Amino acid sequence: MIDSELITVMPRWTQDLHRFLGLKSLFFLHGNIYDCYYYPLNFGKAQSKEELEFCLMDNLAGQFLRYFFLDEEFDLVFYYDVIDGFSVFSRDGRPDFKQTVEQLVDVKAKEPDKYLENDAVDLYRQIMANTNKLCACVYNFSSRITADPKRLAEKERLIYLTILKAAAETKPFKNKHFLRSCIVMVLDNLCDAPSWLLVNNPHARSIEIAKPNKEERKLYFQAQAQYYAPEDPDKEPPDQRQIENVFLDHTDGLSNRELENLRSISLKTSLPLSEIRQIVDLYKFGTKENFWLKLDKERIDKAESELKKRVKGQDNAIAKTVEVIRRARLGLDGLEQANMRTKPKGVLFFAGPTGVGKTELAKSVAELIFGMEDAIIRFDMSEYNDSNSDVKLIGAPPGYIGYEEGGQLTSRVREKPFSIILFDEIEKAHDKVFDKFLQILDDGRLTDSQGNTVYFSQTLIIFTSNLGIYKKGRLGKREPNVLYDPRFPDDPEKTDSYETMRDKIQKEIDFFFNSKLNRPEIRNRFGENFVIFDFIRQPYDQEIVKMKLNTITKNMMKLYSSEIHFSDVFIEDFRNKILIEKLIDGGRGINNRIESYIISSLTSFLNDRSELKNLKIKAEVVTDPNGTHRVVFACF
Repeated sequence: MIDSELITVMPRWTQDLHRFLGLKSLFFLHGNIYDCYYYPLNFGKAQSKEELEFCLMDNLAGQFLRYFFLDEEFDLVFYYDVIDGFSVFSRDGRPDFKQTVEQLVDVKAKEPDKYLENDAVDLYRQIMANTNKLCACVYNFSSRITADPKRLAEKERLIYLTILKAAAETKPFKNKHFLRSCIVMVLDNLCDAPSWLLVNNPHARSIEIAKPNKEERKLYFQAQAQYYAPEDPDKEPPDQRQIENVFLDHTDGLSNRELENLRSISLKTSLPLSEIRQIVDLYKFGTKENFWLKLDKERIDKAESELKKRVKGQDNAIAKTVEVIRRARLGLDGLEQANMRTKPKGVLFFAGPTGVGKTELAKSVAELIFGMEDAIIRFDMSEYNDSNSDVKLIGAPPGYIGYEEGGQLTSRVREKPFSIILFDEIEKAHDKVFDKFLQILDDGRLTDSQGNTVYFSQTLIIFTSNLGIYKKGRLGKREPNVLYDPRFPDDPEKTDSYETMRDKIQKEIDFFFNSKLNRPEIRNRFGENFVIFDFIRQPYDQEIVKMKLNTITKNMMKLYSSEIHFSDVFIEDFRNKILIEKLIDGGRGINNRIESYIISSLTSFLNDRSELKNLKIKAEVVTDPNGTHRVVFACF
């Protein structure tokens, strides 16, 4: 029997299986069942943990469990799957199947590959009932017994009932530490077996096989580090302990097989373990160059001034955004976390009035970092407000329409692992979508419907929201939560200061996540990364108008070599007489007024002229006798 001290070096699920042998006779192993596994073939000879010699095994059911049960002093280990039929193993090797069965139970055995599923479980029941040999009966690919565990065909129901009876009928072996023969069902997911087979069944135990945790990966490192590409002999030998810590940080969430893939990449590219960051990036993203660490320092140092050219009046938001970018460039994102590499490079939650530059700042950051706005992956969350929205993000399950297309989010991030992801108007998303956000913010990865893991650890994620601008009043009606009247910017009864507006919006955001959505854990994942945008106040509204008018002037010169002059008097009149009532709509209000009054009037003016080249045009705001303001153009 395996020593209780030595078993502690094995994965947690193996320790659980060891603990419950003799107590249970039906085990459900599920989860990471297709991985490769390390097993010490000298379990029976080793006197200490240090003496264990681990061997890589590619097959859980066919190899790992065989050695495990034989080391636990089981006499025979039977293996069955519907494709290859039966195999049997003992400590002396691989005995003849038919002869072994006929000696064990009173039946005329078939050839091992001739057993159908109902015949196989009948045989397992007889093997479990024998009192001569302690047997472990492994049933591989158990998830394929039925397509729907909730709607069993009669044949399928009898298979499971036979398994249930076999587990109940086994007897303890007094000469084997009171161990019992057992059946081990190897499943993709626990839900692939009918629930009544496990629930309230004193003979059954489910054990999840998880991906290797930190301690297991540490054992892997200590056993396999010598088989990675050698270090450069001309350089000073690296600190092995430091390499081990970096390795553990960067391999969180990887399976044993993926760890083996890292070793293959190391040997193929001659990258030693001291370059584990590059090895992991090459495996996850197809590149060994970390884009964030290569960002030009001078470019980032000028980031605030560059962003202020495009986004006016949002100095606080720009400063916070640049801080996150600098942190990502220096590799300090998640510095306070035990594992720095799993989370996204940065997370920002942009909130505030409509049209004040939230989306524009996100686009500006994409151009600043990646040199193009196309590096931004944008999702309008109003399109993800139904109960199937989470499926859109990661892809339809197998067998459903659209399965081959993959998820809208996972597919795009796989194509652009170094990117900015923008989730616009997040409050409009369905509740199920927030579960995916929680996983992204926590683990930095998602598994799509096809089983592919997509990593978000090289993305900057920005959420935008209009939460807090309005709130539900006492009578349940929607009413303004913040005050803003551009005609009275200094009257606290009509216009909130930025500090007052910020606090009101933050309070409503907290209420939305903590009370309305009832998901405080999501609110907590954003931490202090809420960035509240201000209204477009003076003088920034006029600066935006000037910026738009300069664009019109430049384009007229390109089109017709004609000059348009917008004087300071015109800009002031346009703001105070035409624009002011729409400033509450921010930049969109400014754009709409410019289009309705300036572009429309210019169109009429040019349409009435036969010659459009080399004109000198001035603009003026006039007031008609009925009090209506309009923009007129004239040549000078």
